[in-house]
Amino acid sequence: MMEWLLGNLSFAFAFHKAQPAAIVDEIIRIWLDIVTPGRGAGESNWLFKGIRSIEQQAERASRELNMRSDLRRWDEDFPWIHHELIVRYICGGMASTTVMFLYNSLRGDKNRRR
Repeated sequence: MMEWLLGNLSFAFAFHKAQPAAIVDEIIRIWLDIVTPGRGAGESNWLFKGIRSIEQQAERASRELNMRSDLRRWDEDFPWIHHELIVRYICGGMASTTVMFLYNSLRGDKNRRR
């Protein structure tokens, strides 16, 4: 009973406290860091370094705009499951799972043999 109550309370708290915009922004930032290529060979002088830096920034901005437009399109196509709602459900589920795991770990298993 207590496990069920703690799980539901933690889910509700995390669901309402989650900031989906900040989480989505961070996910996009991390994804762009992984996908956008870094510096390559042939950047021996300042001119080529500057040109490559501009290319990377332009590519990164282009990919970010594409990702955000895909999210907007998702929200228009599936308004009943908005991407921010998905983020809130995932946060709530993670909080609930973590609290139930900690509760069971701290409480200990009463049926365990010694």
